[in-house]
Amino acid sequence: MKLQLKYTVFLMVAAIFIILYFSDTHQVEETIIYFPIDSSLQFEHASTHLVAKETGKDAYSLTWKVHSSLDQTAYLRQDVSLLYKNGNLEGTLKDWKQNRQELSQSDKFKEKESGRYDAITFHYAELHPSDTIFTSAQQLSKDKLYAISTPDFQSFHNPLSEEQKEWKHVLDNVTKNITQNSLQKAEEHFDIDPNQYKVISLTDLPARKNQWLSSFPSFQREEIVGKLWEGLYKNYVISIKKEDGTTLSPQGSTIPLLLVAKDKREVLVLFSGKDGTPYLLRQKL
Repeated sequence: MKLQLKYTVFLMVAAIFIILYFSDTHQVEETIIYFPIDSSLQFEHASTHLVAKETGKDAYSLTWKVHSSLDQTAYLRQDVSLLYKNGNLEGTLKDWKQNRQELSQSDKFKEKESGRYDAITFHYAELHPSDTIFTSAQQLSKDKLYAISTPDFQSFHNPLSEEQKEWKHVLDNVTKNITQNSLQKAEEHFDIDPNQYKVISLTDLPARKNQWLSSFPSFQREEIVGKLWEGLYKNYVISIKKEDGTTLSPQGSTIPLLLVAKDKREVLVLFSGKDGTPYLLRQKL
């Protein structure tokens, strides 16, 4: 009887431990939290890379790779990457590891239609110098690739021939039309005055961050970007939160457009779901 009681108690304690362990793990996995940037930390490497290869008539494969390495071991390393085809979300890569310096991820897609692919990655590290001090490091990387399936397969990052320049023009216009239509619909739906904001697309953030946030000091730019990804991860990458409290997969949604108010009061994130419904995220500054 005593043996059975001890065994029952053991099972209960083990069950509680397992629940607490996986609850804590889930919380770490599902969260990016902005902490003050530690300028002494550096990413030794942070990259996003796209490659397309022909696999048959009018068919090709797209390989998507993300890699990063911090200059020291971090309490938490996390990379989140988004891939868009012609302005719509094609896939998501997200990985996290505790007590690590380095992360590597990859995925492969089978494709048929010609497309412009835009991939952007937020590389993140959380450190705990002490029990009461938390800091972070962050970096952005991106890649853009054009893959043409017909009449002959070809892929390029920058066009060289006249044919490639024509294809770039066509696919850029397709992407631009999708994002601009999404922006216009959201501005009308949420009654936003576009003259009061500076706008860029999320995939342009790595190259145009300083220009877009030129009215802010450099340290505040990093804070804005860090908190932006904190919100995107929770309300877009994991799932889109609808007004009725339900959630929606971000798959097929448009590239988010970022609007910073000229009076510096807020940042808006506008995008459309796969069904065309406009969504708004707001970050107070």
